[in-house]
Amino acid sequence: MKQLTVLSILILISIGVFSSPLHIEPVRSIIIDTDCAIDDMRAISLLLSQPGITIGAIVLSDGSLAPDDGIEKVMTVLHEFNRDTIPVAPGKQLKGINPPWRQFNRQLSWGKSRGSISPRPDAVRLLHEKLNQNKKTTLVCLGPLTNIARLIQENDSIASKIERIVWYNESAEPLKGFNYDCDPPSADFIFEAGIRIDVISNLQKEEAVLDPAFCSVLVRADTPLSHVLHHVFSQSAVSDLLFQRHFSLCDDLVAVYLTDPELFDMNIKAIGSSVRYNKDYSINAVKEVIEDMIKGNYIGGESVVFNEFPKNRELFTYDIREIMDAAIERYGLDEWKANVLTDEFHGHLGVFSIVGAKMGIKARELFDADHDEIDVITFAGTKPPYSCLNDGIQVSTGATLGMGTIHVANDSTTRPSAVFTFKNRSVKLSLKPEYLKQLNDDIKKAIVSFGLQDEGYWHLVRRNAINYWLNWDRNKIFDIMEYTGGLK
Repeated sequence: MKQLTVLSILILISIGVFSSPLHIEPVRSIIIDTDCAIDDMRAISLLLSQPGITIGAIVLSDGSLAPDDGIEKVMTVLHEFNRDTIPVAPGKQLKGINPPWRQFNRQLSWGKSRGSISPRPDAVRLLHEKLNQNKKTTLVCLGPLTNIARLIQENDSIASKIERIVWYNESAEPLKGFNYDCDPPSADFIFEAGIRIDVISNLQKEEAVLDPAFCSVLVRADTPLSHVLHHVFSQSAVSDLLFQRHFSLCDDLVAVYLTDPELFDMNIKAIGSSVRYNKDYSINAVKEVIEDMIKGNYIGGESVVFNEFPKNRELFTYDIREIMDAAIERYGLDEWKANVLTDEFHGHLGVFSIVGAKMGIKARELFDADHDEIDVITFAGTKPPYSCLNDGIQVSTGATLGMGTIHVANDSTTRPSAVFTFKNRSVKLSLKPEYLKQLNDDIKKAIVSFGLQDEGYWHLVRRNAINYWLNWDRNKIFDIMEYTGGLK
């Protein structure tokens, strides 16, 4: 993607290319490639517990365990989740791979028994079969990239069937870490192949450690996922290390990235590059996702903010939970509800729609007016991004197109501004220039970083909107004046 000039950005804004946002949606169809470490077991179990995710196959690469040593483990965990029909196949064994933790992982049991279905003979053949029979699929790689490299080297046209690769590795810039070091040539080949690859790392955060409280969650819960994880973590070799805080969230992060990508702050390695990596992530929210999955309380799906009218914190998406208490304390329940409903109505968490919701609440305060008592003329036009202001105003004031109480001014110059009328008094509210400049600068930065046709752009829009929601005070961000004029 070529870098966009400021002029071209303004042209894109003016022609309304924002009208069809690319939502950040969870992945639905995957194939897993694993080297069968204990964190792989956790990640695979998390993904198996989610009915909305279709797992087409599981293949094994050489790393923490040799492929043949991992077959039994994968087959038993599939049986525990009653998913024996997912085909499994080992990949090629590499020379010289024998990490010090191999014996520990070899002795672990992933389940009590296995089903009767036999594994397939070859990982690359299984990958080829599954990719050819399905729509584009995400490859979830929890070990080296050996199998995927072999697949493409043998048939480069199959790359078009890969939606993207999501890979756990310690670092993408520079490339380093165990999964890379097992097979550098394969990783280098994939990184040069032009396939979208998202690299997830725990960034060596101290908070990413699994503590003994993890076991208490497993004991209290009563779900298939809790039973599988408890079976593994109650083994003495594992429980002893858990109490020593030996284990960190690693491949588990890949599973959460697939279900809740908004919790990860992603960077593109370079403009036009197919490689991106996380520069940060919300560790507390990630842990909450995992705990809710274990308890059976996890709420996934297509919703932007909530799945039913929110009364409990657990009904909100995980990034929204992080600001809920502070936003309500700062701005009150009326603004909170207006922003929540605006985002659901608007279809995504947008920056100007958030401003519109705050603007409408402020107008009602100025008049001491209830919902549905205000008439509005908006100068935001009918083309995004400014027109998104109109949705927030409709929700927060109750002035709607259906009621005929909101009108869009026929003005050649659009701007985030509106006139509110109540009992023969009119007041004009406009977003202050310094806030408008920040907002436009943030939009331009997102376009330059990702381009409009990339979910990374909408990911940044969502993060910015959450920032404005929490930190922009409706009592400070608007110019307010009594209004007696016409539409100009």
